[in-house]
Amino acid sequence: MKILHICAGWEKWNGAANIARLIMSEQVRQGHAVSSCTWASIRQLRSADEVWIHCGWLPCLWWAALWGRDVRWVPEACYDPIRRVYHGWKKALAGPIERFCLRRCDKIVATCEAEAEWIRDYLGKRCPSVEVTDIKRFFNLSHVDHAEQVEGRPLHLLYLGRRHPLKGLEYLESAVAQLNAKWGNRSDLFPHLGTTGSIRLIDLKVVSNAFGEEKEQAWKWSDALVLPTLSENFGLVIAEALERGKRVITTDGAPAWGENLSRVEHVECVESGEILSGYEGRLIYLKGYRDGTPEERVWLLKNVIEELVCHQSK
Repeated sequence: MKILHICAGWEKWNGAANIARLIMSEQVRQGHAVSSCTWASIRQLRSADEVWIHCGWLPCLWWAALWGRDVRWVPEACYDPIRRVYHGWKKALAGPIERFCLRRCDKIVATCEAEAEWIRDYLGKRCPSVEVTDIKRFFNLSHVDHAEQVEGRPLHLLYLGRRHPLKGLEYLESAVAQLNAKWGNRSDLFPHLGTTGSIRLIDLKVVSNAFGEEKEQAWKWSDALVLPTLSENFGLVIAEALERGKRVITTDGAPAWGENLSRVEHVECVESGEILSGYEGRLIYLKGYRDGTPEERVWLLKNVIEELVCHQSK
């Protein structure tokens, strides 16, 4: 079978492209002839047995949906209500074209059930078949990092990704700053961090567009990954962290990671607020975060980061 994958950009930092590569690798192992491009001719589209479209809202993808045979669209959170409000006037103008092209597809592929519901809500009664595929199967998520905690230094938190309004980085930076200010003069509580002057309990490193050795060095430096997102296509960086045995703090802005978790704590001061845990306690998931107020988001992050600090100090 000839399969063509189309994405608006194939850069390493493009999450949609990286998920496409995972799907393509699996199809190659199954013996299919797989190719990729950003813009396909009508001849390319008509000659492919299947056309896979990744992400949304762009003319090159509409063109593929109009002319491709057996079209599969992988929108990756493009129709999350929060995402639709961001640059909403542009999406409102493009909406009729987008829905027309989506409804021509033979199948739409979602990364989790929450995303499938967003798609069905966006397309209404004329929504094509929506299939939920498990992207997690491409990763070994059972690894546990048994490295000893390093005493005498702050907790190393890593944010790995773009600076973007929907990533929630400002809430993480605010939470870390408030915790460092709160505990900065309490050397009696954390004597292993020193006894003179101001103490910084947490070091936050923000790394964007890092690849190869630079990215691996960031992973080695970190104790935990924090992805304080409001809307995520899947959250590949979470899979990468768990695959390396790292702890992860993330939110219900990445709903693919909220499945089959156990409740740790009910948060009374946040509407629908809960702290969930999974993957042998390495994943902490903040429910009620994405729909909370800015103050509630910062509070939730402070709560779980403080727990990590206390764990580090034991």
